[in-house]
Amino acid sequence: MVVKNEKGQFAKGHGGKPKGALNKKTLANKERIEFVLSLLDDTLEEDIMNLKAKERVELWSTLQEFIRPKLQRMNLDITPPEDKVTKITFEVVKGN
Repeated sequence: MVVKNEKGQFAKGHGGKPKGALNKKTLANKERIEFVLSLLDDTLEEDIMNLKAKERVELWSTLQEFIRPKLQRMNLDITPPEDKVTKITFEVVKGN
C-alpha cells in the first residue's frame, strides 16, 4: 500500500522502492541481455577465430579499454636551454 501526504510525497516510513532495487524495465532489459549473451557463449570462440586479423586486433583494442587504465600522453622537453649553465664539475688529480 502506497501512503502519500497531501503534496504527493511518500509519507514517513513509506519510502517507496527499496534502495538498490531495479525498476521493471531495467530488470527486463537485463534479463534479455543475459539471454542473448548465453546464446553467444556457445559460438563466441569460434566466431573470434573466424575474424580476419585486422578485425581481431580491433576487437582486442576495444575490449582492453575495459580492463586496463588509459595512459595519458605527456610531452617532455628534456633538452637544456643553450644559454644556461646548470652544473660545473671539477676533478682534482694528484701528480707524481
